[in-house]
This record gives sequence, C-alpha cells and structure tokens, in this order.
Amino acid sequence: MEISTVVIGIILFAIATMIIYGWGLVKQKNQSSDLMNMLFSKGNSKVKKYLKKNEYITLPQVAELCDGIEAKLPFSKNKAIVKDKNDFAKQLMQYMVKTGQVEEENGSYKKSK
Repeated sequence: MEISTVVIGIILFAIATMIIYGWGLVKQKNQSSDLMNMLFSKGNSKVKKYLKKNEYITLPQVAELCDGIEAKLPFSKNKAIVKDKNDFAKQLMQYMVKTGQVEEENGSYKKSK
C-alpha cells in the first residue's frame, strides 16, 4: 500500500467525520424549535378532528384536548410536554386563526370555510 493511498484515506475519513459532526450540531441547534413545531402540529390535528364532529370549540375545550401532549424527536432523549395547557391552547388558537384554519366567533372558534 502506497503512502499516498493512506493519506487520501485519512483525509476522506476526516471529511466524513466533519460532515457527520456538523450535521449533529445543526440538529441539536434546531431541536427546541422542531419539538415546538411537533407540539403545535399534534395540537392542531386534535382541534381539527374535534371540529369535524362539532361546530364550535372554546379555549377550555382546546386546553383539555391538548393536556399532556408529548413530542419526541427520533434518536433523541429530549422531549417536549405541554405543562401549562391554558397558555398552550391560547397560543395554538392564535396560530390557527393567523393561518386561517379557524375563525374566532364570540369567544369560541369554528372551522374556516
């Protein structure tokens, strides 16, 4: 085995290690926002499912639906859990109104048309 082959192998191994390490750093940096997005997505789907069966939903009902929702990323020990259900429900409904998924009407919410 020539010395140039060994040097090229070491350089390729170092490059592969740098890429994997960089990927891990980026995933760790974005982890909290990804967990929050997953929580909002799960809450969003529960509210939509409820609104398929019922015409209106109130903030206390949203809070009960969202109580204890968990989000966990694959290959990670960290997870996000809804602890303050009332605050989460308020933020979720503000997001859903802002994105046009629901409409606010007299303190309750209904599905947008």
